[in-house]
Amino acid sequence: MKILTWYLSRLFIARFVLLLFGMGAFLIGLDLIANARSVMTQDDGGTAALARYIMLRSPTIVSDLIKIATLLAGLLTLTLLIRHGELTAIWNSGVSQFGLVGRLIPLAIALGGLQFVVDNEIVPPSVQALQDWGVADNDRRPGLQDGHGMTWIHLGNDIVRVPSENIEATGLRDFTLFERNADGRLLARVDVQRAEYRDGLWRLTGVTTISAAGGQVTFEAVRDWPIDLQATSLKHLLAHPRDLSFYETQRFVGGEGRGTWAPYLYETWHYAKLADCLVPFLMLCLSVFLAHQSQRSGRLGFLLLGGITLGFVFFIFNGITLAMGEVGLLPPLLASIAPLVSFAAVAASVAYWHELKHRPT
Repeated sequence: MKILTWYLSRLFIARFVLLLFGMGAFLIGLDLIANARSVMTQDDGGTAALARYIMLRSPTIVSDLIKIATLLAGLLTLTLLIRHGELTAIWNSGVSQFGLVGRLIPLAIALGGLQFVVDNEIVPPSVQALQDWGVADNDRRPGLQDGHGMTWIHLGNDIVRVPSENIEATGLRDFTLFERNADGRLLARVDVQRAEYRDGLWRLTGVTTISAAGGQVTFEAVRDWPIDLQATSLKHLLAHPRDLSFYETQRFVGGEGRGTWAPYLYETWHYAKLADCLVPFLMLCLSVFLAHQSQRSGRLGFLLLGGITLGFVFFIFNGITLAMGEVGLLPPLLASIAPLVSFAAVAASVAYWHELKHRPT
């Protein structure tokens, strides 16, 4: 049955690529219409600025479209097979619904790998480049800064307050460190002129310490700062976990109290980046199970309309659970995988019930 696997994959890939490029071009065009003014003010405007923006914005759009294009390509491929009577021949040859899904597993693995590579290797640097360029979408960072432009960073038991513009690639400058004990009680306020990361150690210069018990003031020219934070992580402090790679979110997960966002927010997106790699396989499964029902009833409209409806219900459900995980209303793991597990369980149960119902006695 390798011929069948190759034939199905070839039909699917042709439609997937066409849909991905077509919808991607349409969405990039809409995005340019909305952001053309801010883009044209960069790099003296012109074609070069537009081309650069398209190149940097495309990975995020492609990341969102892979799952939708998988669903639509699967539905269109199976609709073509039904219309030409090929799917009937496949069923009559002894291939069940689950057998057809099994032959699509290599395709699902390739799509999941594509999703992982785009989300974790291409999207983060492109988003960072847009932020450095000054045309990033800052709506993804609600509440990160207070009304005075200060960023608050949780480092173990301590709290750091630093102006956002003072966060540099190799250190921090002109910031305040609030030292606390394990119970969260304030021990001292430390005003620091500069913090630099050298040879695996943070070193503070120009340190003024005000004790919480009595208000005694001391000054130190140089002081070591024993925190578990790499200098390479500083540039990620202002980024939303959605725009970080899987490995970067892993640095902020684990209950060590590092980062500018709540730990459960990092953890939710940490699991979501893995769950997203399984969504293409779910979309293919839904397409196959719906095709079986449509082929038996002879209603192709049910396949297309039902598939699109179920797909968008899944995406809405997934968005709701992710939002609940981001604010701590759901455990991070549950918020990330609940829609995937729910739809997979329901679809597999319905397909198995039909297999039992029509199995010859």
